[in-house]
Amino acid sequence: MAGQGFEPDVRVRASEYRIGCIGAGMIMAECHLAAYGQAGFPVVAIASRTKASAEKVAARWSIPTVHDTPEQLIENPEIEIVDLAFPPDQQPALIRHALKQPHIKAILAQKPLALSVDEAVKLRDEAAKSGKILSVNQNMRYDQSMRVLKQIIDSGALGDIVFAQIDMHAIPHWQTFLQDYDRLTLANMSVHHLDVLRFLFGDPSEIATLTRKDPRTTFEH
Repeated sequence: MAGQGFEPDVRVRASEYRIGCIGAGMIMAECHLAAYGQAGFPVVAIASRTKASAEKVAARWSIPTVHDTPEQLIENPEIEIVDLAFPPDQQPALIRHALKQPHIKAILAQKPLALSVDEAVKLRDEAAKSGKILSVNQNMRYDQSMRVLKQIIDSGALGDIVFAQIDMHAIPHWQTFLQDYDRLTLANMSVHHLDVLRFLFGDPSEIATLTRKDPRTTFEH
C-alpha cells in the first residue's frame, strides 16, 4: 500500500522517551509491550494491582524495575511516559497523580477514559492546564486499514459518502471488573466504533442507540 502512495503506518517521531507501564493483564502483556519491543521503545518499569503479576510480565519482557504500586511507578523520576491499562473506575485517580509529576511528559490511558462524559471532560481539561499530553488508546483509528480508508475518502475517490456501517459479530469475553459497571459494550467496545466513525467522517450531529441484554452473559447488566 505504501508503494501506491498510502501511509498505512503512523510515522515514529521519537523513540527515546522512557515508558512506565501500569497493568499486567492481556492488553499490556500481549499487545502494548509487544508493540514497544518491535518499535524499540524503552520500557523501564512496570506495576500492577498485584506485584506478582507485574514481576511475571517484567521477566518476560526484560523490564528492569517492578514497583510495589502504580503510584510508586508514577513518582519514579526516570519515567517520562505513563502507559495505563487499568480499570476505568480507578484510572482517573492515577491520571491525576501523573499530571502532578514534573517528570511525566505524557500519559496513554485506556478507553473509556472515565465512566462518565463529565469526568472525561474534566480529565481532558486538567491535562491541558498541566501542559501534558493525555491520549486515549482509541486504537482502531490507527489500524492500517482504517488509516488507508481515511486517505482514500479524503482523496475524493469514493465520492460523497451517504452511508457507513460497522458490524461486529463476536461472543464477548467480559473482563471481570466490568461486572460492577452499569453498562457493557457501549463503554467497553462501541467506543472503538464510534471513534473510528468520527475519525473517518467527523463529529455526528445526532446519535441514537438501541441496546438489549446479552442472554449469554450470566451477571446483571
